Amino acid sequence: MQYAYSLPKLPPRVTEEEYEAILEKSVEKLEFRNGQIVMMAGGTDTHSLVKGNLIYALKGALSKRPCRVYDSDMKVKVEASGLNTFPDASIVCGQPKFNSDKRITLLNPGAIFEVLSEGTEAYDRGEKFWNYRHMPSLKTFVLISTAQARVEVFELGADEQWQLTTFDGFDACLRLKHYDIELPLSSLYEKTDLDPATPKEEV
Repeated sequence: MQYAYSLPKLPPRVTEEEYEAILEKSVEKLEFRNGQIVMMAGGTDTHSLVKGNLIYALKGALSKRPCRVYDSDMKVKVEASGLNTFPDASIVCGQPKFNSDKRITLLNPGAIFEVLSEGTEAYDRGEKFWNYRHMPSLKTFVLISTAQARVEVFELGADEQWQLTTFDGFDACLRLKHYDIELPLSSLYEKTDLDPATPKEEV
């Protein structure tokens, strides 16, 4: 996700209840972070295409299993830290757990996917992943580059340590061990500027 600065005319810090009230009336996606509201802006065409390709690929790979694939409309809350955010994609296998009957805030994703952008990469890798790691349900965290054909997969091992596997190149195949699925990187980057088959604009 790409981020702008905090919304104007808002107090420096708000409660989560105040955030929820503001979010309910907002047409924008708003993240709640450390007592502050941050507006989440749209991304580039590559960001949008990769996100759409990812959702399509995940739904196809998990269609015969009791798993639900959510896009960036589903808000995720890290109960331990209070972070409320909208990851690019998330997976729940089994019964999803929500924080209210409204079913707009997911509490138990097993996997979270973030499509990187220049403005948010440091946050996604650092503070955001630190928050996500405090979710007992989370076993897989995936970062997808939009600058090159590269996907980084962090998976929680039996020793409770996060292990990184990197998949490079358009011909590589992304593997998610906890879900026993493989996704070709070519399917994730299809029709983007990184796809060798995409016609390049003439200068």
